Amino acid sequence: MGLFKNSNNQPSEAFAADEQHRADGLAHRIGEITSTRDHPSADSLTFYKDAYRDASTNAAAHTAQPHH
Repeated sequence: MGLFKNSNNQPSEAFAADEQHRADGLAHRIGEITSTRDHPSADSLTFYKDAYRDASTNAAAHTAQPHH
């Protein structure tokens, strides 16, 4: 469950877009860290990955889903 998940699980496209933007930035940062030998943030990689998972989960949970 994401950190900012609203209690009624209603879509919030603006929040979803913000969280997707955050996830994209974190993914870029994770790529920088993992591709750079002895990167100064290497010890924090677990935290970046956790934040990415949180942002991605929030984005998905607050995006309106198609009805079948």
